[in-house]
Order: sequence, then structure tokens, then C-alpha cells
Amino acid sequence: MLVLSAMTPAWGEDDLRMLRAAAIRKAAQSVADSIVRVEKFGVADAAGEVADDAPTVAIAVDDARHFIASSLVNRQNATAIVLVAADGTRTTAKVIASDDRRQLVLLEAADDLGVRPVQLNAEPCEVGQTVIAVGRIAGDGSLAVSSGILSAKDRLWGVALQTDARVSSVFYGGPLIDLRGQLLGVLVPAVPDDAGEDSTAWYDSGVAFAIPAAAIGKRLARLVRGENIHPGLVGIVAKSNDPYVEFTEISAVRPRSPAALAEMIPGDVVQSVAGIAVRSHREIKQILGTYDAGETVMIEIRRGDETINKEILLAESIPPLRPQWIGITARDENADDKQSIIVTGLFAGGPAEKVLLVGDQIQAAGGSKVDDVSSLRRRVFTADPEAPIAVTVLRQADGESKTIELSIQPTEMATAKIQSTPDSVRYNVNAKTKWVTEDLTLPDVANKGVVFAPELKDGAAPDDQPLGFLMVMADPGETDLKKAIKPLSDLAAKSGVIVCMLAPANDARWNPEEIDVPVRVLGSLKKTYPVDELMTAVTGSEKGAGGSMAMAVAIGRPGAFAGLAIHAEVRPPAVRLVENNPSAPLQILIQAAASPDEPLWAAAIAKAGYVIVRDDAETQSMLRWIRSLPRI
Repeated sequence: MLVLSAMTPAWGEDDLRMLRAAAIRKAAQSVADSIVRVEKFGVADAAGEVADDAPTVAIAVDDARHFIASSLVNRQNATAIVLVAADGTRTTAKVIASDDRRQLVLLEAADDLGVRPVQLNAEPCEVGQTVIAVGRIAGDGSLAVSSGILSAKDRLWGVALQTDARVSSVFYGGPLIDLRGQLLGVLVPAVPDDAGEDSTAWYDSGVAFAIPAAAIGKRLARLVRGENIHPGLVGIVAKSNDPYVEFTEISAVRPRSPAALAEMIPGDVVQSVAGIAVRSHREIKQILGTYDAGETVMIEIRRGDETINKEILLAESIPPLRPQWIGITARDENADDKQSIIVTGLFAGGPAEKVLLVGDQIQAAGGSKVDDVSSLRRRVFTADPEAPIAVTVLRQADGESKTIELSIQPTEMATAKIQSTPDSVRYNVNAKTKWVTEDLTLPDVANKGVVFAPELKDGAAPDDQPLGFLMVMADPGETDLKKAIKPLSDLAAKSGVIVCMLAPANDARWNPEEIDVPVRVLGSLKKTYPVDELMTAVTGSEKGAGGSMAMAVAIGRPGAFAGLAIHAEVRPPAVRLVENNPSAPLQILIQAAASPDEPLWAAAIAKAGYVIVRDDAETQSMLRWIRSLPRI
């Protein structure tokens, strides 16, 4: 043993570094012949000019001139797509099909480039192992190589590998390999699950995603046949805003969705999906994320004392969300260890005005029991616009409690004309309450801000009336925030709406990473003041970058604010537009008194199920709208 020890070379740190570098180069070279550059031409930029687009890459997957690339290839309508091999050989290509769930496209080259296809087999991989991202640099076409570790699996709701290798556009569509050169996955321009920013904001961020090779291989034949692959949709709405809560009851079922066709109903409790027991809606979403439209999945539910198995055929699309309302406000009330829903207000001209009475106790809606206001809101919000809602109420009349069956025809929130607000959402001005403007201080936040709110007495708010909250994102360059907030002050105090004005940390611009600052500020102030979480909105101080940042916050952080007040001329930010979340719906007020035309972005937002109303640009109108946001 002593002799063997003496013969073992003593590896130094430099030696090990050189060996690792050599292994990475060898692994990268082993897949180099499979990678081609993808160049797009004739792409229209935001100003309408025609421009070249940054190149990405693609990898050959068979001998029939088929290449897998990232979704960046077809995010804009290019007049030409060109593939460039390592030796400079060029040919045009066309998109055959796309996998929208995994952000991949399949290209077919016009001519044979003589490249070697990769093997889409299932290579085992473990979290913590070394991985290598490989692409091609624009210009000379030399390899781009970035190494890191495999930091997670089953990300992006079950479909992606995650690595800390630093990647940019020249890697997207390229391979993620191990030290032996074996293909683990294909890099895609995805962003973390809770990120609202466009993928380009995550270049070189140290967070990158790749679609496992086995998942691509499983679907390759369908793509070659020209079949587009879409996420599989069910159409259930969670009862809790927090997907991590260990609670799987269904609060609402989307009309004409797979869940509705399978006769699932509100109140059903999901016990397992595809044979896997679930404890939260996050786990439900994680399992369903691996299924595509057109596939079936078995969902086991508990309904009362009965266990039922439902075979669900997942859909490519569900009829667009058309948010409904009946025109009431309500509160949860606990009495004798029982929770009930009490009608507290009726909106003049609303569908329920001549049907319900203030004080009615709502027991059921839409054919099943409803036991809290948040569930009632979701059920009404997602109601079938073509069918009335059956409502069961307990009503006090002549000293007796009577159970009454009623019917209310909901209408779209976007078309609702609020003639006046009920007392339940009005603020009763207290002459003894003094409102003051103070500097905002928050640990670890470089942004300057001011807050206009009731003066605290002994560290507490002077009364317990529910307050509204308006976050104003200042335009870059705004220096005197107290002066800027002053025009809002008198009306805000009379309306019971706290106003906070926040400036960017950089005087020149808002940065994407500041998207969470308004959320943190609101969370901090809610600990001090009785802010109704449904009376919260974000806006911009003018028509510039502050408004764009407000839109990024509202859409990019679902559930953080209940409303977005935005001027029609604000330029929309680069955020992913996802369907409005029925569990925490966002309502949008477009402020424009002069132009009768809707902004270009309004149609896309409305199609995604966001409640859009239009009003003048007057402060009083905006504050009244904020106080009315709790409407159902």
C-alpha cells in the first residue's frame, strides 16, 4: 500500500482545473457538428422598421433535415429563416410545428447541411452534476460554451431542467450536455415560474432552463407530422390564492371546460391526479404540467362522503374568461362556530339590486354550497355569461329566518356602469383623523418614496375603517415626491385611500429587478394600517416609464394588487401576458378623456380575461373606482 501511495501523482489545483477545462472542451466538441446558427431576416421592430434579429441556434435531430430550435425563432414574423452550418454552408428553413408548452419549434431545412443528428435518448442526470451549455457565436460561428451545475429538475411545472450556467440568445436551441458529451436537454428562453419579465431580461442571469431530451424524443414524431403541441387545460379554479396551502378544494369550474364536461363541480376536493396523491393546488399544477392537450388524465375527487374518478380529456383552449359580476359587496361573519356570507351592499343598477337584500345570508351559489366571500367571488367571476346563477339565501323577515331560492343573471364586469357605490365601500371622514405625508423608509430598499396616510397615534391607525391603497410609480427624474403627491392628497383623505409615491433607484430609468419593491412596500404598510387587500391599485404618475412599470408590477406579480389604473398612452412593458387569475383577478382602469380609441394593447389584455373599464383621467374617478374594487 505504501508503494501504491508513492506512485499516485499529487494533483494540484491548477492540474485539476486544466483537466476539467479539457473535459469541457472535449464534450463541447462532441456535439459541435450537430449545432447550426439560426438567423432571421425581415423582422419588424417596435417602431415598424424592418431589422435583422439576434441569431440563436438549432440542433439536428434526424437525417431528414429536421432541427429543433427555441421559440425565439417564431416570436416575430420573419420573412426568412436561414440555417448556417459550422463550415459556413447556408440554407433556408421553415417552421414545421411548435411545442408551446416547452417553448420549442421544429424546423425543416431546404437543403442538406451535412450535420450529424443528436441522439434524443433518456440520459440519466442528477442534481449537482456538471453540465455544459453549447451554442454558436454570431459572426464567425465559433462555439460558445458555458458550464455550471444541474441545479434542479422538473421546473416550470414539471417540464424543464434548471442550471446555473450563464446563457444568452446564442445558446437558445442548443444542447445542454454532461461531461461525456451526452445530450441532457435543449436550452429554451424560459424564465422562473414567478417572473413576469420577458426572457431577454434574464440573459446571463445564472438561471437557465432546458427541456429534457427524452421529452423531446417522445413528441418528435408528432412535430414531424406538423402537429402543434399545446399545454393541456382542465378548467378548475383553486379556492385559495396561495397554491402552496395544503388544500385542494375546487372553488369554481370554468364553463365549457374539460372539468365542466366531466361534471366536476365547486366544492369537489381533488385527492389524486394520474394516480399521484396531491395535497395542494401547486402539486395538481405540477403533475398536469407534464400533460399536453389531447391527452387524458385520471383525477380522483371527494364529493361529500363519496370518492369519484373522473377521466379528463385535456383541452388546447378554454372559452376566454369573461369576468362576471352581480353587483354586491359581502363580508364573512363567524357566529356560533359557523361561518356565513352576509350581503353588505348593493350597487345601483347591478343585477342583484332587486333580487338580494342587505343582510341576506348567502348559503349556496351556482348549485353548490359556498362558505366564504373569496369562494363566492371566484364562482361569480367565472360564471357562465349565458346562464343565470342559482342563489340560496337565508333571509330575516317578520322575525323569522326563511330559506329562499333565487336566480340572478350576471353581467360582464367590463360593461358594468357603476352609478353609485353602496355605503359598505364608502369612507366616513373622521374630522379627528389627520392625514400627513411622510418619507418612506424600508430596509434594503434604495428607492425613495413618500406616503400620504392617517397620522399614527401611539404607533397605531386612529380608526379601524378599511382603507384603500394607491401605489404611484413616479417617472424617472421626478425628484420632489412630496410636491408630486400633493395634488392627490385632499381627495385621497376624503376617499380613505392611502397614497404612496415611489421613485426608481436610478434617476434615469426603472430596472426590471425593482418589480418587487412596490409589493414589499404594500406588505409593510398593511401591517400598520387597516388596508383592504381588495382596495389596492397601482398606477403611474404620468404617461411615461412610471406607467409602464406600474403595468409590469400589476401583471407580472398576479395577486399583489387588485387594480391597475393606466393611461391609454402608456407604452406596455415587456412582460409575459398570462390569463387573468380567477383566484386573484386584476381589474384595469384605462384613463383617457380625450381619445375614443382603445390603446393597441387593450384587446390582447381583454382577451386574456382582464376586467377593463374606461373612465376619464380625473383623480376622483380613480379613487372611487379603487373603493369599488371589492365588488362581486
